[in-house]
Amino acid sequence: MAIVTLHDIHKAFGPEVVLDQLSLQLHAGEKVGMVGANGSGKSTILNLITGQIEPDMGRVTTQKGLRIAYLPQEASFSGECTVMEEMHAGVDHLFKLQEAIQNASHEMESLTGSELQAKMKQYDRLCHDFEIAGGYEYEIRINATLAAMGFEPELHHVKTSALSGGQLSRLGLAQVLMLETDLLLLDEPTNHLDLRATEWLERFLGNYHGAAVIISHDRYLLDKVACKIVEVERRRAQVWNGNYQNYVQSREVVRLQQEREHTKRAEMVEKTLDFIARNKDQEGMRGTARGRKTRLNRLLKENPDFLEKPTDDKTINFSFRKTERTSDLVVRCEGLAKSFDELTLFENLTFDILHGERLGITGPNGTGKSTLLKLALGQMEPSAGRIHTGNSLRVGYLDQHGDVLDSTRTVLDEARQVRPDLAAEKVRDRLGAFLFSGDDVFKQCGDLSGGQRNRLMLCKLVLAEPDVLVMDEPTNHLDIASRERLEAALKDYTGTIIAVSHDRYFLDRIADKLLVIGADELGERCLGCNEFVGGTPAYSVYAALIRQRMEERQRAQQASKSATQKRRSGNGDKDKPRAKTPEELRRFNKYSVEQIEEMITELEHEITELKERFGEEAVYKDPQKIAALQRDYDAKTAELDLLYRAYERRDG
Repeated sequence: MAIVTLHDIHKAFGPEVVLDQLSLQLHAGEKVGMVGANGSGKSTILNLITGQIEPDMGRVTTQKGLRIAYLPQEASFSGECTVMEEMHAGVDHLFKLQEAIQNASHEMESLTGSELQAKMKQYDRLCHDFEIAGGYEYEIRINATLAAMGFEPELHHVKTSALSGGQLSRLGLAQVLMLETDLLLLDEPTNHLDLRATEWLERFLGNYHGAAVIISHDRYLLDKVACKIVEVERRRAQVWNGNYQNYVQSREVVRLQQEREHTKRAEMVEKTLDFIARNKDQEGMRGTARGRKTRLNRLLKENPDFLEKPTDDKTINFSFRKTERTSDLVVRCEGLAKSFDELTLFENLTFDILHGERLGITGPNGTGKSTLLKLALGQMEPSAGRIHTGNSLRVGYLDQHGDVLDSTRTVLDEARQVRPDLAAEKVRDRLGAFLFSGDDVFKQCGDLSGGQRNRLMLCKLVLAEPDVLVMDEPTNHLDIASRERLEAALKDYTGTIIAVSHDRYFLDRIADKLLVIGADELGERCLGCNEFVGGTPAYSVYAALIRQRMEERQRAQQASKSATQKRRSGNGDKDKPRAKTPEELRRFNKYSVEQIEEMITELEHEITELKERFGEEAVYKDPQKIAALQRDYDAKTAELDLLYRAYERRDG
């Protein structure tokens, strides 16, 4: 049974029709990726589901009692509350339950008899509701969620008015994920997230019991999470089963079928018209020719799109010119270091980039990736060491914030600054390939959207005909179709590429080696740590390496623990309990070292099994089961700690 149904929806904003005859169903527990060109109506669909806007025609129905949480692209806060206060606001129902429990407890002190019994029942019910709602774990969940979203403890009590736009977006996501919901509506949730936060979100969505609709240009995320893809195109929604890769493959098959069918229809019409032309005046064939003409006219009248050629939504279309090899060495970095006061981003960074290489740079936010690009471009001075580029190289730079654009210039004037030798009409033709047509070219750069700014910077790169492309988050604000076109152009590009990106799909398709800045060997944020990883697909190779290291560390820890236990079990002369054994350990005095070792091994095995049960669908979908499992896990973990302490006392 569907939890949300949109039936025959029509929605227009003024003269612009955004959705027309759109129908869609969402079901419990399914994770849906929603894709489509910017402005195709994806966010409008989410607003219709939440009831923030009403359809002009059609209807939206939701299951009774359905709990929905919505994350818009731009989260907004009053600015008066701190980060922690905003997180607490998301669990206000828990505070109300907690207050009711405290009031019931105080009231019981002055009651007797049947009144006391009734109040005790109320108290028990409130405590049960509080436990089921996660009341005993909410502070832990809040801290874990904030940590995953990149909020250090010192930011917990900072007012939201002091946060950056990216921090506000991450706080909005953290707040939404704390809510008890049946349906999550997430509009570009990975904006402003680094790799670790995005991976955490993937795990969260994978374990989330409810349904989720995720509007995202993060194709890697959609591959990992989505069980179906909703494509919003030409004012309607088409559903494709499977993840993003399945969607791409299925869509290509359908597109080829549509092209073949169009070719067959066009050939049929052409042959029919030819037959009519050859036979309309022939004796004995006039009637047949007239009959065919009548049937053809009726067919075309009843099916006005019969000869319409299948076309994709309009997207950017460009390529880079072939570069000339002027230098084998593109960038040399020797003992490079950069610090800001007491903060050291990196030090002793040494590497070369040669002609034709494609270096992807990634890592947690705020660890120095953009700073490294600015050092290479000479826009900033290093604290130590040096970095320089090869001689006679034309370098093209794409800045993630669009700061290289003059906000007072028009789009046309900004593009002509790169190639003043080109006539205005030729520059306008180039701009048209980046979807700037008509009066769009006379807009001021300061009035452009994020996507338009990015497209204009890409156009400037193409016009500059660079030997080296230096790009900072080049896929920001681009829809999937534009990202794919950019990737296709970069794959054909013969020069050198240096790109900072959190787009894992992009890194896999473009980079042949990866520089990870500000992350330790397990991928955790650690300023000063840097690592080069070679191989393609670049990000997938790195992710596999991290998984391998984590598995090796776990095996090493287990081996070390086993070796310690064996060493201790050989000390038979230390089986006697010591004097003044702490009271909580006295119950273990009756056991030998070997017996305690067996108890430890057995309990560790039980705890491992409990951990695995947390991932079972039947458990994480049932609040009572997961609460009981958590209590069992905590009890056994505490017991294991006592056993280790008792074991260590015996071993001396």
